[in-house]
Amino acid sequence: MRPILVIFGMILITIGLFVLTLGMVYPNKYSEYHQQDESNESNEKQDVKVSGVVMIGPIPIVFGNSPSLAILSVLIVIAMMIWMFLFYSNVIIQK
Repeated sequence: MRPILVIFGMILITIGLFVLTLGMVYPNKYSEYHQQDESNESNEKQDVKVSGVVMIGPIPIVFGNSPSLAILSVLIVIAMMIWMFLFYSNVIIQK
């Protein structure tokens, strides 16, 4: 195994943990603190659009309540699968 890839992986994991910690500590606009301040400004309902992908082995399951976001999720999954296929097709198993 190449040491540079191990070091790069450790750096990516450290950055990811830092971003997760920062996201838990730093309040965003949807937190309770901000909702109390903005509750007097507007009482109208907001339409929330969601979409997601669950990968069970090589089979992607796309869900969502917005057709445009579901199509975007499908395109992202296709790009990920092509990228992974190209990556794993070039891997050489050394004995």
